[in-house]
Amino acid sequence: MTYTTVLSSRVADVNGLLSAWNDWGKDHVLGESSASGVSLSQTMVGGDRAGEVNASFQWESIDQAMEGIATLTASSRLMDMYQSSGVTPLRRSMAKLLAQRGTREGQYTSILMCTGDMTDETTASSNADTMWDGLSGAANGYAINQVIAGGEFTGMYALVSWTDSLDAFMEAANATNTSAPTQQIMSNQNIKFVSRSLSRIL
Repeated sequence: MTYTTVLSSRVADVNGLLSAWNDWGKDHVLGESSASGVSLSQTMVGGDRAGEVNASFQWESIDQAMEGIATLTASSRLMDMYQSSGVTPLRRSMAKLLAQRGTREGQYTSILMCTGDMTDETTASSNADTMWDGLSGAANGYAINQVIAGGEFTGMYALVSWTDSLDAFMEAANATNTSAPTQQIMSNQNIKFVSRSLSRIL
């Protein structure tokens, strides 16, 4: 099983943070913790969260995530990087990966938050196949996640897509979301769209 935690922050000096991150920060995080992957993005459009910088970490279990977060929080080198870049942490959330297609690569991400009935991984995998059929021409990857600890988003589904063109992606997403197979999924599982945010990968 894979879990993702996201640390969202306001950052005074994004360029300074990114320079330190690329120089040593990312390697430090992967070396000091048991995270299997980590990336930075910035929400460009997304209501009151616009401008926030998001550090996304992948873990193999919830226990591993808890231990890894504690280890990273205790790193004086990371805390010094945060302070020098004017990082103000706002919130941390956790989601369980239910299904993924493609890769987590691209210039941008789209995160669509939805409500819906509880689902199992078999159903989520079938849903991902249907969505990927429509999105794969404009997206590099697609993932269905369920938020298990995330304030007001707890229990919701986070549909994450990675792309190199948001124009092309949104055209594909609109066509896919209005298609008969997707509409049937939404009806069967009471899926409702709540919010979308668009981010750039740093």
